[in-house]
This record gives sequence, structure tokens and C-alpha cells, in this order.
Amino acid sequence: MLTRQVILRYRAPGHVRFALPKVLCQPEISPHLIAEVQAIDGVYRVGLHGNKLSIRYQEAFCSFTELARALHAILTRLEQSGTLPQVVPREPALVRLKRSAPVKWLHAKIEEVRETLTAFGILVRRGLKSGSRLVHDPKALAFEFANDVLVLYLIRIHWHRIVTEWIPHPIRHRYEWAAVFYLTYLLVRSRLLK
Repeated sequence: MLTRQVILRYRAPGHVRFALPKVLCQPEISPHLIAEVQAIDGVYRVGLHGNKLSIRYQEAFCSFTELARALHAILTRLEQSGTLPQVVPREPALVRLKRSAPVKWLHAKIEEVRETLTAFGILVRRGLKSGSRLVHDPKALAFEFANDVLVLYLIRIHWHRIVTEWIPHPIRHRYEWAAVFYLTYLLVRSRLLK
């Protein structure tokens, strides 16, 4: 209920200030609210500054209790009329920040670096298993490592297209598939010849 969200902020003889909920401070609602409050007997000045409703009244014509009852009736009538817009609560700043484009981009780049480091770890472990080859033929091992890096890079670059275009339409992308099979053949052949 709106009336429970209205808070008395200041009270002096002939002057009161209320803090209003945001829905009542909207440009399409506030003029109606001000007009209805000004129509109360004894009220001679009404101001709305931000969410603060300031009311000046003459106590000889309207007591504070009568003013509060009249304001309660106005707010109840506004709420029941169904003309108040629904205020969607804003998301917390941290949630909005996480959904922003720069943060999403940064998160994607961090994920790429993590995947790349994982792939390099696998290649390094495989290279360390063949430790004797490192001493006898470091050039061949470096060449093999470079080939593995190139294959991982090509898979990484083309993965989205492989999954979304090449697999669903293999005939249309027959040349790409031919290149994949040929490169796979060359990679396996280079491993078997050693």
C-alpha cells in the first residue's frame, strides 16, 4: 500500500513534509496529487521537491489529523484508480556492471587465456614425457610443438563455424572439410614417420 510508504519527515505548526514513494513523484502523477492536496480546506501552498511533499496549511481551518486523513484518502483513491504506473525496481549496480559490454568482453578474453594456458600445459606435459628427444633432436621437437600450437589455434578460431555451419551443412562446406581431413592426415603422418 502506498500509504504505508509515506513517511512524515518534518512537522511544525502549519507546515509538514512527507517523503513519498517514487511512483507518486512521476511527472504524469505528481500534478494530480498536488492539485488534490491543494483542494483540501485550509491548505494554501503545496510543493513537491524530488520525493519530498511540503504542505503549508492554516491550523484554524484544518488540523494535522484532518490533513493526514485527507492525504490518506487521496493516496488510497489514486492507488485504487489504477492510474499509477508500475515502478520496476532497478537492478543493483554490481549486476548491471556484470552485464555491461566491456565486462563481458573482458570475461571472454580471460576465458580464452585460461583455455590457451590449459592447452599449452597439455603440450608441455607431452613434450616433457619425450625428454630424451629434447636432448637429441630439439629442432624436431620445436617443430612438432609449433604444429600442435597451430592446430589448436585453428581449432579455436574456427570452432564456432565448425559447430554452427560446417556440421549442419557438410555438402555446402565440402572444401573446408577437405582441408580439415588433409591437415589431419598430414599431422598423423608426421607423427607416424618419427
